[in-house]
Amino acid sequence: MAKLIYWCTKCAIPLIEQSVCPICGGTGKQIATNSVCNPVFTQEKRLMSCILDEDVENANVWYLGGGRYLVDGKKVRLPFVEYYKSKKHLEVAGKLRSDISNASDIYNLDKYLQANQSHLNDLIYDADEYIRSTIAECNAEPGHKYIPTVSFSGGKDSTVVSQLVRDSLQTGKVIHFFGDTTLEFPATHEYVEKTFRGENPYTPVIPSETDNDFFKLCKVFGPPSRYERWCCTIFKTSNLNNEYYSLDGNSLTFLGIRRSESKERAKYEQTQHTSKIGSQVNAMPIIDWDDCDVWLYILYKGISFNNAYKWGYKRVGCWCCPNNSEWSMMLTEIYYPELSLKWRNMVYDFAVKTNKDDIDDYIDNCRWKSRRGASGLEARNVEIADTPCNLSDRARNIIIKRPINRDVIEFFKPFGTLDIFDKEDATYITVTESQINNYDGSVKYPAKKVCELVIKFGTPVLKVLPVKGIDIQTLINRLKCQMRKYQYCIRCTACDSVCPYGAISTIGGSGRYVVDETKCKKNMNECFKCIAKFYNGCITCQVLSGKKETQADENVEL
Repeated sequence: MAKLIYWCTKCAIPLIEQSVCPICGGTGKQIATNSVCNPVFTQEKRLMSCILDEDVENANVWYLGGGRYLVDGKKVRLPFVEYYKSKKHLEVAGKLRSDISNASDIYNLDKYLQANQSHLNDLIYDADEYIRSTIAECNAEPGHKYIPTVSFSGGKDSTVVSQLVRDSLQTGKVIHFFGDTTLEFPATHEYVEKTFRGENPYTPVIPSETDNDFFKLCKVFGPPSRYERWCCTIFKTSNLNNEYYSLDGNSLTFLGIRRSESKERAKYEQTQHTSKIGSQVNAMPIIDWDDCDVWLYILYKGISFNNAYKWGYKRVGCWCCPNNSEWSMMLTEIYYPELSLKWRNMVYDFAVKTNKDDIDDYIDNCRWKSRRGASGLEARNVEIADTPCNLSDRARNIIIKRPINRDVIEFFKPFGTLDIFDKEDATYITVTESQINNYDGSVKYPAKKVCELVIKFGTPVLKVLPVKGIDIQTLINRLKCQMRKYQYCIRCTACDSVCPYGAISTIGGSGRYVVDETKCKKNMNECFKCIAKFYNGCITCQVLSGKKETQADENVEL
């Protein structure tokens, strides 16, 4: 439930969930019902002064969400959309860029902290208890080893979680994984590399980087939209996955995710034992915190934070994220005009390529944010021919649209142990499920033969001969998923993050998709997550097939 925020007129401070000021005893007036009451700093007030045509640089200003501010105790609606649409921000952009203030002074800060101390103490106590108990529970079972880590983005929420975890464990030596998508704001890189590292020299910050070129992939998938966010899997999850597998144990990852951020996240459990990355448990100590709580903690602790917040950004993820608001887009045009131009040129080229009617309207009114499926790009044919085979009444032919070479063998490894026999007429592969044992050494699933595969390399045909007792249709459907993946694979690394055992590696340099047989759980009862994760087996098919069910995780912000 959203918190009520009150304003003490005498002390000129916000009161969180208390109508009576504990300092002066006065009754506060209600100013917000959405838990948003964030401090506004000098640089943002300078932009506000331009939009309002009134100097508020020295005023006591708090942000209340939805374009509403509290200026010296009075609610003010900031008409930034009209200002942005009329491109007036471009007239003041040079002046704002030339003299940036990173001052973080807040009016009556001591009183604000004193008045809300009890509320803050409860937040800190609950978070500390959760962190300690979660670590203990994850490591309670014999043979389980979970290493506490922090998923660090350089944003305010992960900054708070970082401090909470280090305080709770009484050590600065907690590993932080910085997911560098290559699309972070320059201010974010500066904060992570200079400010955070400089102030926390004993805290290891491990960047996870990708060799993928975002703008080249935009030519394949189109710009990410609220419904086709292929970029998160490729530029975040897959890179972090490789880093987590380098740990001497599993990762108990503390994240700064909060339920109030979106409708989708409102459904999250506080602890997730299954996640996008197979080797980690996700723990969210501030999941029930709101914006006002996060900022109260930052100001109380005196924590240095990303300068982008001082300029007015409400979130500091990827600078071209489709969930960014018009406010964020305006700020990027002001402070990072070269990035805005690069993005606009990419969307323009996409609009031309896909024959959009009114290109300026498509860009200016952000219609690209709501696109679905191929949206004018060449749709990937997810239908693969599946015909009877004359080898037996159980056999099937799977026929794709490219000649098959030996690289396809990697895509069969999840089905079991492969015994390969090369003969003059074809290559014959016997697939046998591996035996899976229980922890006590007893047999959970015995080894058994699954099928025979017959391939004449250089042709587009895979012959499948299932043994008796195997569900033919399930086997064929799974093989078709793998053959789609083989047919359309562009080595985007999306599959790397899917395997809970770290068995998949997409080697872009050599152009190969590789499965480590020593890590893969080769049993139809045990895993197959690499096959089932994406619609029709491959993220390329998922994004470009016209599938419409993908849900957007819409962030709520200015």
